[in-house]
Amino acid sequence: MNLIKKRQMDRLANLNKQKGAHKSEAKGGNAKPKTVSKLRKQLQKKAEVKVVDTPADSTGSDGSEADLKNLKDDVSDLENRVDDAESEIQAIKEKLDDESDFVGNPELETHKQMLVGLMDEVTSVEDIEERAPYKAEAIKRLEDFVNGFVSSGARYPNIVAVWVMIWLFDLKDIGRAMPLALHLVSQKIQLMPGRFNSNIATFVCDQVYDWAKAQLDAHKSSGPYLEQLIEAMEAEKWELNKVVKGKMYVIYGKHLDALAEYEPALNAYETAMDINPQAGAKKRIRELQAKLKL
Repeated sequence: MNLIKKRQMDRLANLNKQKGAHKSEAKGGNAKPKTVSKLRKQLQKKAEVKVVDTPADSTGSDGSEADLKNLKDDVSDLENRVDDAESEIQAIKEKLDDESDFVGNPELETHKQMLVGLMDEVTSVEDIEERAPYKAEAIKRLEDFVNGFVSSGARYPNIVAVWVMIWLFDLKDIGRAMPLALHLVSQKIQLMPGRFNSNIATFVCDQVYDWAKAQLDAHKSSGPYLEQLIEAMEAEKWELNKVVKGKMYVIYGKHLDALAEYEPALNAYETAMDINPQAGAKKRIRELQAKLKL
């Protein structure tokens, strides 16, 4: 490194140090340093600030000052671009009610932007029931990306896939909702949009419970989806409270009961009561025990 370059870098370091000291004084000296986002780190890593080597005898102090100014301008331009990008990302996160961290995936960010537009179309329809065709169209536009995410085995927070799952349940498309839901829950990193106020496992259980109850009332089977959920819930140790977990075993027991599979039904009811003594299966347990002469 020649003398001029060394002086340039030393001066820039001193300027940055002074700038940091002024900020600390303005905040009382006790403020925590600002958290650097992943995007900012990535862009700063990619940014290369190049200082051209110039013979010491051909460049005076004016040249040194000009180089330093150019260097500072480059840094300032980088900061502005990062700020603009972060503002856009934050606006999208707020629109999608996305509480997950930025992962720096260009394909995901592109589909988040697409999702924002599709959500605007869905929510522009006031009647909830009339939103169904708009949700179906949105799913159609996003499903290639979501299917690719699932089939690739990729593992990162994916709010686009989560919203597609939500809409599939809204449309009562259990056949497509369940494989996606089970995959997302199994990753143990996916977050529900903040407005749902529950984790993804609880959301899926609530949706399947409502669907299975409607099937039971209509004298229809819940297979194979309810059983798949019960198996995954146990094998993967889903994070559920006792009320939610207990009711899933109760509805499972009722479906087995309706099929005259009394012993498995009794086991399901007993499991429900072990999990939550208030699950409401005590009477049916006594009846089945009498029927089976236990």
